[in-house]
Amino acid sequence: MGKLISKKELADLLGKSPRWISKLIDDGLPVAGGGGRGVEVQIDSQAAIEWLVSREVRRELGEEGEDEDGLSSASTEDRLLKRARREKLQLEIDRERGRLLPGDTVAQILISVAAVYATQLDALPSRCAADLAVIDDPATIRARVFEETRRIRAATADRLERRARELAADADGLDQLRREDGAGTAAQDG
Repeated sequence: MGKLISKKELADLLGKSPRWISKLIDDGLPVAGGGGRGVEVQIDSQAAIEWLVSREVRRELGEEGEDEDGLSSASTEDRLLKRARREKLQLEIDRERGRLLPGDTVAQILISVAAVYATQLDALPSRCAADLAVIDDPATIRARVFEETRRIRAATADRLERRARELAADADGLDQLRREDGAGTAAQDG
């Protein structure tokens, strides 16, 4: 037998309200005594903890009622499974419609952009060194460096736009092939 505690003490221990404990008592939480008029309910802490653990195990196995959200674990699992299936179906639809890019394609794009950016940044000192060596005014140096970095950003953006157009053309070509697929006779395929 554990320590005898009140409904409020158990509620504080579990981080719940005394009303929640009353609901548990109605659901079968064992009490050690009390509960009459003006007599506080006494709860055996060990028995209460064992009952709560047992109840959660039964709920997880789908053998007992509902959780706090009104769902049993089995129904929660069904709901999550249905949501996962919907998400998977949506991804398949998006892939078929060309709304998704394969990860390796995205990686290639990012690598090419990073390469352009890195090349431009690496060339920055040699492009600006001669100009900056003769300038004494910090504001003028700042303006020159700013001008060069804007040029680098513009070159990178141009490269991104070119690559995006190439990908769009590739996607349009694939869409065209899909639409044409099966249009002719079997003899024409040979």
